[in-house]
Amino acid sequence: MDLVESRLQGFAAAPRHPWERARLALVSRLIARHRLIQPGDVVLDVGCGDTFVVESLAQRYPTATFYAVDSAFTPDLIAVFRDRLRVSNVSLFASLDEVPGGREASLVLLMDVLEHVEDDLGLLRNLTGRSYFTSHTRLLITVPSYERLFCAHDRFLGHYRRYSMRSLNGVLQAAALTPLEEGHFFTSLVPLRLVQLLRERMAGASEVKAEGLASWRSGEGLARAIAQVLEWDGRLGLALLRLGVPLPGLSNFAVCRPSA
Repeated sequence: MDLVESRLQGFAAAPRHPWERARLALVSRLIARHRLIQPGDVVLDVGCGDTFVVESLAQRYPTATFYAVDSAFTPDLIAVFRDRLRVSNVSLFASLDEVPGGREASLVLLMDVLEHVEDDLGLLRNLTGRSYFTSHTRLLITVPSYERLFCAHDRFLGHYRRYSMRSLNGVLQAAALTPLEEGHFFTSLVPLRLVQLLRERMAGASEVKAEGLASWRSGEGLARAIAQVLEWDGRLGLALLRLGVPLPGLSNFAVCRPSA
C-alpha cells in the first residue's frame, strides 16, 4: 500500500485490499517464472510503501536479503514498520544513497512507482547507474495503464501519468533497458474503471473523493475471494500472452534487463 493510503489507516495493519493481494500473487508468479530470486541474492524494492510486498517476498525467500526504500519514510515511520516486520532479512531505508553497496542486486522492484515521479527516466537512470545494478540485474516494473483512464484515484495518489505499452517502452529504451516479458494485468477491471471515470465526469471532478486502497472496509473472507478472482484474471492474461494473445488490463508490467 502506498504511504499516502497507509496514512489514512494510521499506519495500522489492516485487511489487505484484494488488488494488492492479486498483484503480489502475479508478481510472485513472474519472479518464479524468470527465476529472479535465488538463495543468497540481494533484492531492492524501490518505493516499497508500507512494506507489504517486500515482507511477503522475504518470507517466501528467507535466504535472500531485501532492501526496502521509500523516499516518504521518516525515522519515525521506519521505526514503526521495522517493529511490525515479522522477518529478519528486510532492511528499511529512506534513500537509495543509504542502500549498502558492494553486492550485486539480482532484482530491483518498482511496483507502481514510476507514475509517482515527475522524471521517471531520471529515476531509472539513477538506478541503473548504481554500483549494485549490473548486467545481471533484472528490473520488474508495474505501472497503471492507459492515460485516458486518469481519474480522481490517480490525483489522490499524486500520479503524474498512466502508461501505454508504447510510452512505457519509450522510457525503458531511453534508460537502456530491454523487456524480457511485458504485458497487462487485470483485464476485468478495465470496464469498471471506465464506469468510474464516466461517473466522475458526470458528477464533476470537484465532487469526487478518493481514498485509494484505504477505502477497503470489508472483511478477510471477501478480500480473499475477490483477490482469487483477480488472480485468475491475471493468470489467464499471462497464459494467453505466452501464446501470443495479449489482453488489455488496468496495469502494465515489464521484466527487464540492461540493454547490451
